[in-house]
Amino acid sequence: MKDIKLKYSLLALSYLFLVFLIIISYVSIIPEDDVPILESTEQLIKEEKDNSINNENTVYEILEKKAKSIEEIIEKEIENEQKTDIEKNKNIKKEFRVQVASFKEKKKSLEISKKLMKEFSSEKEINFEVKKIALNNSDVYFRVVNDVTLSLVDAKKLCKKILDKKYQCLIVMDT
Repeated sequence: MKDIKLKYSLLALSYLFLVFLIIISYVSIIPEDDVPILESTEQLIKEEKDNSINNENTVYEILEKKAKSIEEIIEKEIENEQKTDIEKNKNIKKEFRVQVASFKEKKKSLEISKKLMKEFSSEKEINFEVKKIALNNSDVYFRVVNDVTLSLVDAKKLCKKILDKKYQCLIVMDT
């Protein structure tokens, strides 16, 4: 009998505790009508106008001019570099080559060169050769480049022809 009374009393106590917790939760979640609201009257963030929006080569310029292709951006950069180079070195005439590939193994470069010669066999002015280039860190590369030096305008035209055939192209200054 004592066990049953103990069980009922524990059960009633746990229900009372549960009701107490529900009342406390309700009071803490639902606010009263006369609770003061704290608001700041000062402006926390100050807006400043940025003058770098009008500068070239900024993120804003790229975002605003979405229609630009990579080729247009590269041409613009090359033209800008060419203008500054012409101003610096008016008496020096620069010659360029078009590089299509660069490998550490001569065999791969020769294979690509032969493949390109077959691809461009209809155009007689386009020939490719493999040049051995030694870098400062003693690495040796074999680059596939066109066989004659060109002006920048002619190099751009040749590079466009190569890009039209779905190959990669890079204009490099002749050394």
